[in-house]
Amino acid sequence: MKSIKLVKSVAYAYSTQLEGSVLIANRTVRIPSNILWRSICVKDHPSMVSSTKTDDKNKVITTTLKFLTPDDLNIKRRHLVFKVTLIDDRQFLVGSSERPYPSVEITENCPDAVKDNQLNEVVVTHKSHEIPPYIKV
Repeated sequence: MKSIKLVKSVAYAYSTQLEGSVLIANRTVRIPSNILWRSICVKDHPSMVSSTKTDDKNKVITTTLKFLTPDDLNIKRRHLVFKVTLIDDRQFLVGSSERPYPSVEITENCPDAVKDNQLNEVVVTHKSHEIPPYIKV
């Protein structure tokens, strides 16, 4: 069965809150229920792409999450994880409580014309040996 895989929302939390997470299946993780997720106002529809390559006989999966937001994300130097929710309410976890942590790049736009993009462009990149797991609710 084919499903539409459009991202409808993105939220973040601090990676230290994921301690106690359990991988319960090949692509499913159970996370603590007391995680404080901070929603990010995103322009429809963010993109998330996972690509696989082999580097020195090791599988490396790079997941890239891109979105536009009017929010000022004052993330500072904390390690973050991201909850990505699709329109069918499936949720993915990008990042974990262990290294390597996702990297976050924020580009603030101040265009010379009113009609140009004034939203902040955010690119989250995470490299690991596994594809982002589904969150067991």
